[in-house]
Amino acid sequence: MLTDQQRKRVFNVIILNQCLGMLSSSLFLNGFYLNYFSKLGISSAAIAMLFALPPLLSTFLLLPFAFYSDRFGKKRLALAGQLLLIVSIFLIIAVGWLDHSLSMKLIIVALLVYCIGGSLQGASWFALLNPIIPKEIRGRFFGRLRVTFQLVSIFFALLITRVLEASQSMAVFQLMLVLVLVAAILRYFTYARIPELENRRGESDHRQPLLKALRTVIAVPGYIQFNTYIFLITLFTAAIPMVFALMQKDVFGFAPARITLMGTMVLVGGTVGCWLGGRAVDHIGVRQVFRITHLAYALVMLAMLARHWVPWSMLVHVGFCVWAYSLIAGVAGVAGTSQTMALIPSANKSLSTAFTISLVCAAAAAAGIFVSRSISWEIFADQWEMLGKSFTSYDALLLLFATLAIIMFFTLIIVQSVIKKRAETGVSAL
Repeated sequence: MLTDQQRKRVFNVIILNQCLGMLSSSLFLNGFYLNYFSKLGISSAAIAMLFALPPLLSTFLLLPFAFYSDRFGKKRLALAGQLLLIVSIFLIIAVGWLDHSLSMKLIIVALLVYCIGGSLQGASWFALLNPIIPKEIRGRFFGRLRVTFQLVSIFFALLITRVLEASQSMAVFQLMLVLVLVAAILRYFTYARIPELENRRGESDHRQPLLKALRTVIAVPGYIQFNTYIFLITLFTAAIPMVFALMQKDVFGFAPARITLMGTMVLVGGTVGCWLGGRAVDHIGVRQVFRITHLAYALVMLAMLARHWVPWSMLVHVGFCVWAYSLIAGVAGVAGTSQTMALIPSANKSLSTAFTISLVCAAAAAAGIFVSRSISWEIFADQWEMLGKSFTSYDALLLLFATLAIIMFFTLIIVQSVIKKRAETGVSAL
């Protein structure tokens, strides 16, 4: 066990570790990769597919990696994953030196390596932290953790914005990636300093086969219901940041620096959302937080469609929609993390959290692939009218996702009220 002083030092190491790690993952959110891939001549449909690749592969990698993390050591596999993340960033830097015909292939290889490395780390992350963070301060710690690494991501995004305003050369993009590479190397050493208080000898039933262990995890009360909800709401909302980003590039014609500025708004909103989320979960509970954020997602999507009727500039409106979406996602993320930690069983801890993350990745990948295919296959009309205003295929996607989210919201309320009524009257819910 850790003393209070040791625990405080470990908390600081965990926060530093996440701050260093967020620099690489934030490149998907702050518009950097959108600008970088566009600089390489990659189409919007292909970019959307590339963004869907990491969650798609993680869907299949997380469960087996988590299973073996519980048995062979969480840090051992996670550190191997960090080495692969370092390699992936180096490969993405190297893309800028290649001919256009080869760049797409190397990006795919780099993202494959990135997915394997990230999955090796993510599969056991929450299980590694579970015995370190006392239950009574869990909410405050994750709030502090999220706010801190989001602030670091904001400052990094602002740096990228200023640099791209000055120059948009390939050398500048690669220089930013070198900074991320240095942070990834430093993260390897900070990760090694996080103590692993539980190993495979400290967990029961570590000789269970994968399928039996998974059935044991799924049998935890409330576990499958929570994961089903997380999958569905992610399916209807995960692709919205990509749709917003592509609209900035293809519909509004924003310059690369302005796109990165919008990416900064994503990080700012997420930071505020994490701060609010911790307090909301403590005051009104996880269920009410999910209900509020669920409906708020749909309202933000519809707000983007309402841009033709607002009196302020398009930049302000898009910035508000991007900020509001990320704020909602931040609040929902804290609620999801809190509930995930609460449902972790005594055995197969990595597997239990990896199952949830796998479903999130599967939903995000499915949403991203749908966006990509709808663009390349021209499923929706490039131009269409509603209420006398002109809209695009991206607006059709937003309208579809908003409608599905609203239908799901009211369906869940009806189902929950029926189950509650039957429980009160003693009638079986089956």
